Amino acid sequence: MLLFIFIALASSLRIQKNFFISNIERTVQLTDRYVYIKSKINFQNDGVIPIEKIYYTIHSALSDKLYHVNIEESNAKKVIEDMDVKYKQNATVYEFTLQKSIEPSANLEVELNEYYYKRFKPMPKEIGVEDEQLVQFMDSVYFFTPYFVQNQITYYETQKIISYTLKSATQRNQLLEFGPYQDIKAYSTQIHTIHLENNTPMTVFTKASKIVEVSHWGNILIEENYSIENQGAKLKGEFGRVNFNKYNPNIGKHSLKQLSASLPYDSWGVYYRDEIGNISTSNAAKGKLNGENQALIQLRPRFAIFGGWRSNFTLGYNLPTKKYLEQDGNNFRLTLNFSFSVKEMVSDSYNFQISLPEGAYDIKVDLPLQVERNDTLLFSYFDTVGRPTIILDKTTTSQFDNKQIIITYKFSGISILREPLMIFGTFLFAFLLIIYLRRLDLQTLKLKE
Repeated sequence: MLLFIFIALASSLRIQKNFFISNIERTVQLTDRYVYIKSKINFQNDGVIPIEKIYYTIHSALSDKLYHVNIEESNAKKVIEDMDVKYKQNATVYEFTLQKSIEPSANLEVELNEYYYKRFKPMPKEIGVEDEQLVQFMDSVYFFTPYFVQNQITYYETQKIISYTLKSATQRNQLLEFGPYQDIKAYSTQIHTIHLENNTPMTVFTKASKIVEVSHWGNILIEENYSIENQGAKLKGEFGRVNFNKYNPNIGKHSLKQLSASLPYDSWGVYYRDEIGNISTSNAAKGKLNGENQALIQLRPRFAIFGGWRSNFTLGYNLPTKKYLEQDGNNFRLTLNFSFSVKEMVSDSYNFQISLPEGAYDIKVDLPLQVERNDTLLFSYFDTVGRPTIILDKTTTSQFDNKQIIITYKFSGISILREPLMIFGTFLFAFLLIIYLRRLDLQTLKLKE
């Protein structure tokens, strides 16, 4: 039985005969802090059966740096276990279900999007405040795939090219062209490096969290905490205000001077602070972003964050309960966004914590993401049995994980009076005690001689 299960797992990835990639064109953008690869892939089916699923493989050396991958023409994506690919090719397999199957003697062009972070290596490791930041990027000119490839070409877009190891490339200003290559076997690689200029701050969130407190008295309090690190070239020597002007774009170009966040349009009471206190160098305005009404926040840290520097900050705001919490008798349905508000960053780890009103029960969570869930009870003012709290943890979180999280629970209408009655009872007891003490005769009786 165990042997049968092993064989089934080992053969889960099945490449149909006469199904291959006739042409692939890759464009690798190296102009930002993160790497974006857009590939146009033409699949050719010369077999006898329709193809409904295609496979994408990622080498283990890059799997922890890939924070999102998708195929525009697919409906579903999942990671599958394939022992042969895992141990022989040292890779992970993603299975994509196509919206439309590829019929025999037909082809289909799909668009593959890959998003990576932490793929740049600073060279040199230390630079001055006025220097340019140079980084090294390592890649394979061949697309790592389980399919045979007839023709392939790869383009690299950069800010400025310093050097490259594969001399067969063609350079056109800031563009490197590799190929075309023909008849490439499955899982082929040809590693090369590019030394280039990239002054984008190489910042990541080492950890981020969102803490939500739900009140049935009309308010939802949200606080987001961030730990940020610049992993680019370290600052050489000591930092001095004389040589640095954060408003001069040519000075400290490789340092982080500001971030942006988008909050719900009806958010209010926004605050932005660090360990020292409130940070006043920020702007907030309401407008449209990607066709949606949102509150746009510009976050300027107290100090520019250079390579090797770290900082912590907090972004907090309030939301009206009536828009995000639906009620049907004793049944409640809460809808919020899962990810954090700073959309341009990626976090190594992310913690989402939501505290429901005391007395909530029969709690269910609907989230289309793989997360680790832990439930607990938290106590606040006038709490007696504790507030049900849902804690969700996820690694490598980005804007692509900003799915809607739906929490349904039951809550008795009488339970909302628990804290007001406790407050009323406490004051009533205090007043009665004062009345009793004022009327109590505490005079000491004199002993008769």
